[in-house]
Amino acid sequence: MSFLRFSTAIFREPLSFRQVLLARLVVGHGFATQKAKPTKVVVPKHPPNSFMMFASENRASVVEEYPEKTPREIMTILSVKWKAMSEDQKSPYKNAYAEKIKIYNAPLAKLPKKPPGVFGLFVKEKYPTVEARKPGAEAPEIMSELSSEWNSLTDVEKEQWMQKRESLLQQYKEQVMSFGKGMSAEERAFLEEKQGARMQQLEKEQRKLLGYPKRPPSSFILFMQKNADGLEDVPAIERTRMLGKKWREMSTEEKEEFFEENRKARERYKEDVAEWIEKNSQAL
Repeated sequence: MSFLRFSTAIFREPLSFRQVLLARLVVGHGFATQKAKPTKVVVPKHPPNSFMMFASENRASVVEEYPEKTPREIMTILSVKWKAMSEDQKSPYKNAYAEKIKIYNAPLAKLPKKPPGVFGLFVKEKYPTVEARKPGAEAPEIMSELSSEWNSLTDVEKEQWMQKRESLLQQYKEQVMSFGKGMSAEERAFLEEKQGARMQQLEKEQRKLLGYPKRPPSSFILFMQKNADGLEDVPAIERTRMLGKKWREMSTEEKEEFFEENRKARERYKEDVAEWIEKNSQAL
């Protein structure tokens, strides 16, 4: 039946019939249950530099003065004008750019920074002192001096540096655990775009520190754990090979207890994850 004949036949039916049919069509085709598309978070664009601000502000007047010039030639003229300006004349544009880039990069300052190792912390704090004491010295010479100073420290003095580093590390862990709280969707999108690898690493660290549930072992791993007695002295690779062969030779019925244990463990894992997410709703 053609669509036209179908439509004509339908509209001859009573209103109540048409309403029921329409409702079924809507639900059947998913129109009533279709989820709205999530709103895309727009990541702020990098602000134009000081020269581009100057060029944008003065392009119209240069075009009016040189209407026969191409866009590339206009930019060349603007570049010449910019280079001829004094620092005082450039300062309003440079100050405006500095303010804009500060706002643009503000989310980066929220990223927790892991402290260096003990010797690295010593170098970081002592480098300016040695550099001031040896004006004109190159980095290798300064590092050699710092290395000698570190080696001359007593065990007590080194222990003090270790304690200082441990204190900084604890502060870092606390920052990681609370990272993400109060962060806007725009800030998070910005950091994921600009510091994707670092954000992934922070997510792993945060989950570990906040006790994210561990994924349950597979049925085969459960089998290995239960049958490892007496094989402690067998090398790991050989032990896995032996137990793997035994597992493959088992029937489905013999494996069922491990399948069932894994199913129960996965159900508990889902519940634990849901509980963790509810408790840590603002985590990464």
